[in-house]
Amino acid sequence: MIKIKILNPIKDRNEPTFRPFAFMQNRLRDYSIELTNSDDFDFLIIGMSDFWDMSMTLEDSVDWGLNNIEKINQGGDYFLFDGFDSTSLLGSYEVFEKSNAIYLFKNQMLKDKNQYKNTYAYGKYWFGTGSGLDVSYDIPDDIWSRIKLSGFNLGCQLPDYHNHVDISPDKPNDILAIYQGVHPPVPFNQVTAPGIQYTEHRKGLWDILKNYEDKYKILTGRLPKQEYLKELWQSKLALSPFGQGEICYRDFELMQFGTLMVKPDMSGIDTFPNPYIENETYVPVNPDWSNVVETIEKVLDNYKNYQYFSERFREEFKKVYTIDNMCLYWYDIFNNLDIITNEEL
Repeated sequence: MIKIKILNPIKDRNEPTFRPFAFMQNRLRDYSIELTNSDDFDFLIIGMSDFWDMSMTLEDSVDWGLNNIEKINQGGDYFLFDGFDSTSLLGSYEVFEKSNAIYLFKNQMLKDKNQYKNTYAYGKYWFGTGSGLDVSYDIPDDIWSRIKLSGFNLGCQLPDYHNHVDISPDKPNDILAIYQGVHPPVPFNQVTAPGIQYTEHRKGLWDILKNYEDKYKILTGRLPKQEYLKELWQSKLALSPFGQGEICYRDFELMQFGTLMVKPDMSGIDTFPNPYIENETYVPVNPDWSNVVETIEKVLDNYKNYQYFSERFREEFKKVYTIDNMCLYWYDIFNNLDIITNEEL
């Protein structure tokens, strides 16, 4: 039995990051993995709230993170866990490469690792460049081999996502694009600082859609939660832009309420579980929205050929988002570690 201790599992951002472990805890024992709160453990998992202080400059945060890890760990085997919903390595890689962590876990990564060599604002390719923190990463193969998918993403965080409502037989709304379009003002931190880039991506879509309000029934802006869900249920398609990360809670709300999703292309994203199958579970568009109008027109003109996509998303979700899939993923993580013996598993 492998014993794992999660450090400070409900501290700040650690709580949603490690929430799936709470759902898996009992079943993990069937895979020879035990979560423990005691100091009798084999491996320590350190979440980003204990090695990354986003209110600091990047350089100061790295120094703080390395010092904190040294105080916490005192020489044992440990993993670092970046639970943000973005492929960006900003803030976590800088600590990982200077640490003795066995692995760095990420919820999602770019499939093409060479893309990390390109410079992007805050490490997020859909933000372009020109920020106060444009970064790139030229990572050696031996370090890449130690950066792993976590086996989680936003779809793992809420059990309610497994509850689906009957798909509305009447969908009077053509297009729903209701989301936070302008990033709210926040104190400086390394993740939410890119308010301008976030706003340009999301509000830019609204600006495009304004030109088609005479042709389609389009809902934009913000609504109270229950009103939003009602309008979502009655919409033929909904747009789900990227935010601070590529995967959004909205993706799974669309699935719950049976609405076809149009979303920036996810084919270059590596994540597990992965329900995103282009032109089967969602309709992809370019992240810069350059083909969004022609895509929407094609979908709405041929809606009968696309309306089943939301049902297909539900089927894929039920297939891949299972406790056993996530437990088996973590079993394989330990089974492939050289320092683990067969007797332990």
